Amino acid sequence: MSKKTENIPVEINELKGRNVPTWEVVIPNRKTIGLIEEINGRYRATTNKTGEELFDKSLESSINTLLAYFALHEK
Repeated sequence: MSKKTENIPVEINELKGRNVPTWEVVIPNRKTIGLIEEINGRYRATTNKTGEELFDKSLESSINTLLAYFALHEK
């Protein structure tokens, strides 16, 4: 038995007026998955549901890590 693959549309929105560069990862018309902040050259993704903090070296890898965490633990 195989699991059906599902594509989920995602938006990455830069949030202005913050102390550090910050992006919001959102499933349009559904919910915010989490926030990503650039702190001292590293990217910290914080999940909305559990508050889990995940660290990466680039924005792209941080987005991918946050999406993978969401798919495995929060969906």
